[in-house]
Amino acid sequence: MDRNQILELMKEIYTAAEAAEYLNISTQRLHQLVQDGSLIPIKSNKSVTLFYKPDLDNRKISNFSNSKINDNNNHFDINVPYVRDAILYFTIQQYFNCNDKRTERFIQDLTINFGFDYRNGLKNNIPFLANHLHVKDADFYQVYGKVKNSFSALTDDVILLEKGGTLYPKQLADTVDAPPYLFLKGDVHLLEEKSISVVGSRIASTSSLENTDRLVRSLCRRNLVINAGLAKGIDTASHTAALKYGGKTIAVIGTPINKYYPKENKELQIEIENNGLVVSQFPPCNEVFKWNFPTRNATMSGISLATVIMHAGETSGALKQADYALKQGRDVLIPKSAVMNESLKWPRNYVDKGAKVFSNLKEILMILNHNQALEDWFDSTSLEEVSDVEMD
Repeated sequence: MDRNQILELMKEIYTAAEAAEYLNISTQRLHQLVQDGSLIPIKSNKSVTLFYKPDLDNRKISNFSNSKINDNNNHFDINVPYVRDAILYFTIQQYFNCNDKRTERFIQDLTINFGFDYRNGLKNNIPFLANHLHVKDADFYQVYGKVKNSFSALTDDVILLEKGGTLYPKQLADTVDAPPYLFLKGDVHLLEEKSISVVGSRIASTSSLENTDRLVRSLCRRNLVINAGLAKGIDTASHTAALKYGGKTIAVIGTPINKYYPKENKELQIEIENNGLVVSQFPPCNEVFKWNFPTRNATMSGISLATVIMHAGETSGALKQADYALKQGRDVLIPKSAVMNESLKWPRNYVDKGAKVFSNLKEILMILNHNQALEDWFDSTSLEEVSDVEMD
């Protein structure tokens, strides 16, 4: 094939932004079509998603009219089958104290024993579910309406991923803690890249904040995505450093995607939405429960190759993430100074469980490299550059 033929063929290839414009839909709606299997890209990886124009033309023919596609007042599009499934799922979840494991067990039991099907229509599903939940049809429908309205009120830059779908991160899906749905704002493809979680106490020392800055700078230079939980202290330092040094960062939050917590970090969360990725597993209809935050630690660890705890007390939420990380077979890295601190019990306990100890930046990189987190992206010369960068 000569150059002119290639150039002619490239006219038929559209990027995600071009495909959305061609179909007269938002990029969020485009991602929904991909997630639902209604539109299959010809190539999709962490840097680019490409579409074939004839596939887009077929979608235009089979789709509802273009005048209606974009007529949603910049609100989240709920007229997608798997989004409707999610609305019904989170309606059921309301009856189980918003607990995913209990909700999934209930649905699994109904599916195995009674053939429950999300796509069986509300006319059939509402009385069926209400009966098994021992509530009135009208009460269930009222809860359904509340959940549906909360989804409709989301902005159209929110992306919903379903476990098992094309864009759902495979590394997270392989864990027992993987949530059934993820709500995203930002660059969804960051979930496909290698990510390290750098977390710690909300009340952190000046030296630990400075060391976090240096560590994140080094990891960003090696093209690793930095993720944390958007909490005060170490988490904030991790996100801020990643943005400052031109890296990428993921905030895994303990609130619904349309809420901001803590309020002091609202602007930081918005900046991450625009230049990184914000992830939530909590639907917009739910309140913010105190157990959301340790629950999201499982998700944060699940998308990470390793968790680095830069500073933590005996009751720090970062230790919950260390528990999940070890259970998921991920590395946990702890500063040597914490292990040597006789006033702290947790560091030695976690070393006994398999956590790794570091005293300088070089040792952190060697641990990650040894476990193929970096895939030998640096050599001995690169290591020498950081050999004297102490972390304690």
